[in-house]
Amino acid sequence: MGAPAHAAPPVVAVLVVHEPGDWFAESLASLAMQDYPNLRVVAFLSGSTESAIGDQIRTALPSALVRQVEANPGFGPVANQAMRVVEGTDGFFLFLHDDVALQRDAVTSLVEEAFRSNAAVVGPKLVEWDAPTVLQHVGLDADRTGRLVDVVDPGERDQEQHDAVRDTFALPSACLLVRNDIFRTLGGFSPSIPFFGEELEFCWRVHLLGARVLVNPSAVARHRGAFAARMFLPSADARAARHRVRTVLSCVSLSQMPVVVVRLLLQSLAELVIGVFSGSARNALVGLRAVAAIPVDLSAIVARRRTIAPFRRVPSREVTALQLRSTAQLAAFARHRRALREQQTSETPSLRPVATSGSRTTVLLALSLLALVIVGSRQLIWGEVSPVGQFVAFARDDVSMRDLVRQYLSGWSFGGFGAPTASPTALGALAIAGVVAVGRFSGLLTFVVVGSFFVAAVGTWRLSGAIGDARVRLLAATLYAASPVGMLAVRDGRRDALIIWALLPWILDFARRIAGLDRDPLDAVRESSVRPTGARRSQLAASLLFVVSAMFAFAPVSAAVVAMVAVALLVAAFFASSPWRANAWLVVSLALSLLGAFTLNVPWAVQLIGAEWWRALVGAGHPATGASLADVLSLGVDNSVLRWIVVFAYVPVVLMALVAPRARNAWALRSFALVALPVALRLAHERGLITVSFVEPLALAAPIALGAALAAAIAFSGFLAGRTRALEWRQLFATVSVAAALISLSPIAVSILDGRWSQPPPTLSQLLTQLPDDSAGDYSVVTLGDPRLLSMWSRPVDAVPGLAYGIASDGAPTLVTQLASERTLMNDALDRALQVAMTGESLRAGRLLAPLGVRFVVVPLRDGTLHARRAALSGDVGVGAVARLADQLDLRRVYSSTDLAIFENMAALPTVAVLDERSALTSAQALEASLLAEALTARSALLPGFDPTIVNRGSLSAGTVHVAVPFSQRWQMTVDGARIAPRVAFGATTAFDAPVAGTVEIRLRASSAQRLLVALQVALWLVIVAIAFNPSRFRGRVRAARQVVEVSLRSDDGARVVL
Repeated sequence: MGAPAHAAPPVVAVLVVHEPGDWFAESLASLAMQDYPNLRVVAFLSGSTESAIGDQIRTALPSALVRQVEANPGFGPVANQAMRVVEGTDGFFLFLHDDVALQRDAVTSLVEEAFRSNAAVVGPKLVEWDAPTVLQHVGLDADRTGRLVDVVDPGERDQEQHDAVRDTFALPSACLLVRNDIFRTLGGFSPSIPFFGEELEFCWRVHLLGARVLVNPSAVARHRGAFAARMFLPSADARAARHRVRTVLSCVSLSQMPVVVVRLLLQSLAELVIGVFSGSARNALVGLRAVAAIPVDLSAIVARRRTIAPFRRVPSREVTALQLRSTAQLAAFARHRRALREQQTSETPSLRPVATSGSRTTVLLALSLLALVIVGSRQLIWGEVSPVGQFVAFARDDVSMRDLVRQYLSGWSFGGFGAPTASPTALGALAIAGVVAVGRFSGLLTFVVVGSFFVAAVGTWRLSGAIGDARVRLLAATLYAASPVGMLAVRDGRRDALIIWALLPWILDFARRIAGLDRDPLDAVRESSVRPTGARRSQLAASLLFVVSAMFAFAPVSAAVVAMVAVALLVAAFFASSPWRANAWLVVSLALSLLGAFTLNVPWAVQLIGAEWWRALVGAGHPATGASLADVLSLGVDNSVLRWIVVFAYVPVVLMALVAPRARNAWALRSFALVALPVALRLAHERGLITVSFVEPLALAAPIALGAALAAAIAFSGFLAGRTRALEWRQLFATVSVAAALISLSPIAVSILDGRWSQPPPTLSQLLTQLPDDSAGDYSVVTLGDPRLLSMWSRPVDAVPGLAYGIASDGAPTLVTQLASERTLMNDALDRALQVAMTGESLRAGRLLAPLGVRFVVVPLRDGTLHARRAALSGDVGVGAVARLADQLDLRRVYSSTDLAIFENMAALPTVAVLDERSALTSAQALEASLLAEALTARSALLPGFDPTIVNRGSLSAGTVHVAVPFSQRWQMTVDGARIAPRVAFGATTAFDAPVAGTVEIRLRASSAQRLLVALQVALWLVIVAIAFNPSRFRGRVRAARQVVEVSLRSDDGARVVL
């Protein structure tokens, strides 16, 4: 170091020091022993580094310049200070971490190669600090998404196999020789990347400049590299991912941007799916979060692109050619497999053993499950979901997001005939979901149907974490996702059952986390409980409340299922060997979540308070069919062979309840209770012991399938734990249980063949398209028959056991027609009209339907689903209804087949009509005898496309305007600005007596109290979402990722290095 400066180009070693250990003396000694004749040293000490370290540096390197830095801004921003303390643009900078020890000739070799190859950046071969024969880094490759991968294998020994000088995309920042002029031209390292990613961003800009980045293995440096042990940075992985994504989008060309963004998204999604099933979901999620943060970082990315723009001196294809064609993960996987083979054949033990856990098998099985779902749903993905059962359109095609928001805030419920009450919460949620789906409601339905399989699998994976490791969790997720419940729900169009099946594992998982139930060792005496506290407990409670409330909003019957699950867990608690407080929290959290779900769905949920609350939850219910125990246990599978194969799933349920070890006994009993209680309730209903409206079987089957999957997971965990011990009777039972559970998966192989989960053709929905449009006036359609065949929320017809009806406006049912609506006087009038028709009291029942605006009565007789295939004990009510309706003089049969019968009410009035004088008089009397005696007559239809949520305008001649909607004082009508008060018509509907002609406007006046309740509801949902997703966790990450670090040097030393 004492040679004349003119003997070689100057090199300034920039050493960034932060609280080093005893090994720091070796790093300083290696610099002092360098044979390069013109080496200067500048050391920057972080604010927390002791001043004695500065003295240590001056002792080892007397000519070194030591500067103190305020705080700890990070390696890149501190290294940039070299441009402030070094004057001149000649020579090189040698950037070093404080845990790097150079070989004696390292600097000389780096400088020689820089001149020989005309390189801008040169790096050495890095080896392990304590084992110099083991390679650490020999350059870094990168894929198109900026992910770095080592050229060497983990633990690979140095046998000169990588000793050729070569171009590389990036180099570790631990030791970098950079040309002084290039470094100053580029502005140094990125000031917004204090840690994690500075080497990628800097080397990428070097490539854009057209300069070379080389690794020279003849220069060797030892590197400790234990950053995590020396410094704790919260959300380190998230920061690294965020910096990587920002670097990629800042450096790629504008033409490559769309492809790169799509690749970032798809690669992150693939990593997340693999991570979920390999036990690294938390690490995999950071990539997706980084991609999702692109809009937040957009301004910073644009600003950075402007800064980099002057340095784009080579075509982007030249930079792309230096990157990997595949992904970094595939390259790392290939090298990992090669390292395994070499380790197995090598006689020399590796310093760092290569992981050989079961994660590889787990990942492969997870990918197989993913492929299975995609293959089984391929026709749904590329086509669309068949409109069978409850799979109806979320909204009509002509409805926009603004319309949905207006309807949600209007104070009008669209279910049935409608009612001047709160709109369903699902309508507001649908408006938000529609924005995400860009208004494509058919695509949104496909997303919900196909996505349910993944939601169910991930939820079961999380829940079974209380039982076993990744292999156990994958088995539970596979068994639950492949159970007949999900497949049959898709096949038969049972939306409520599908939602319950997908979300039930999440609900139980949040509840067990609130109770503090986590995985215990198999040899534990009893189950333990460590309940979360503080913010974590609040987050779990909010997450549970959010899931239950959302499920209740779209499927009110789910409240009955969750209550049943809570009862099952309560029964199991009396026999389980677990802390009573944990069991109490498990049950109470579910009960409180139901109460919270009701609160979050107010004001719509207020209608559940009353004598018909149970009917509001389940509707007309599922009729008894006389199903046997085998029918119940087969979960609806009708194949004579496959149904018995499904029964194999219950073998682990029974065996584990009897023989599960002490630590797993509690979950074994819970699994047994989840299966036994629904089965017992279903059998009681089928035997006539339960006479109230009953939950549909597939909704009850969700906890049964979950209990079976958890029991199999318990058996599998015992099987894995016993492989290293001598065979004993518990292990034998576990083996039998696992084998039986795997056998029960067979039915899925049949269901995936057609790519639609065997969905039948939509016969009924296609036949309903024969109904005319509403150009001649709006109308309502009553669907009458077996409740299993009705695609909307239904009420029972008291006069005929097993018969039910549903109401839809203008023909096509939508999401809101499947949700309970408040009972009004119009429902009472319809009940009476159907009673007259079904009992034959009069042959003029059509006249009773006329003021209700009922133009068509549709009677479905059968469909192709398994849901309604078994004959009800009440008989074929549809055939009887057709016979009774055919006797009615005002009902004309317009279509008849083995599937469906359609009757048109020739006496019907349009929804909005101007009545003649006689009909107007009848409307004021509200007498059934008057309606039956003479048909009503409308002078004209009025306001086609009538919508209670907007101002409806038209031209009116003087007369009585009848509107087939429930009466309310909130209805307003004006004629040329003159307000006309509403009155009750026909004892149920609404009429306005207009004495003059003119321009008419009809609207429903908004309720201030209603809007206040809706505003409160929205506020409560926002609070719950904020607590559940805890945005404060990400606020610091966003702030850190967007931060431009300012570095302050202490002013007590103004010395400079002059080149």
